[in-house]
Order: sequence, then structure tokens, then C-alpha cells
Amino acid sequence: MKVHAIAVLLLVGITLCACQSGRRAAEPALLMQGDSLAMQRLMSTLATEMKRTPIDLGPSDPTRSPVISVLPLPPGLLDDRSLALPTTFRLEWDGETCWLIRDDTRVRHELDGVTCRSAGG
Repeated sequence: MKVHAIAVLLLVGITLCACQSGRRAAEPALLMQGDSLAMQRLMSTLATEMKRTPIDLGPSDPTRSPVISVLPLPPGLLDDRSLALPTTFRLEWDGETCWLIRDDTRVRHELDGVTCRSAGG
């Protein structure tokens, strides 16, 4: 009787594990389009995360590189130099959703209405 119960539990467990479907592991991504709407949504998400405007992007192109850098604010009138570093973000795609991840805090933001593709090809 115990052997039968254990066999049934194992079968149920294996079946449940086999039926799980979900998002795959997130991987580096690129924006599918660099049009004004996609860039506006990206910049809006960056401004929300950085809690400031304006947002000045570094030299990378999000349609060609998964890494996005936000340049620091320029030094004030009384400052002759700034040691501030850019804040870096990464684009990731899990097969369904395009995500923007801040590197230093690992905070994830879903990019609504923005389509991505895998950077791997």
C-alpha cells in the first residue's frame, strides 16, 4: 500500500513539473526599433528610475547594444570638475517582455509597448 502511494505521489510530482511553463531565463536584448515612440518610452522609464530630467544617454545605441549608460549631470557653476560616473542599465528579454535593469541596484522596469529581441542573434 505504501509503495503504491509513493508511486502515485512521484507520478503526480513528475507530471506537475513537466506541465510547468513559464518565461525563460532573461537574456541580453536589443530594441527592435529605435523610433521616437520606443525611445520616448525608454527615456521616460530612465527618468522615473533616475528621479531626474533631463536624461542624457551615452554613446551606445539601444538597437545595437544591450548596455545603456545615462550620463551624470554636468558640474555646477562653482565646480571645476566632476568625479561622477555614468549610471549603466541593461536591456533584457525573457521571450515575452522587454526589461530595463539598473546595474548598481538590480531594479527591474518593464518597458511597456517596447519590443525587444535577443542580442544573441
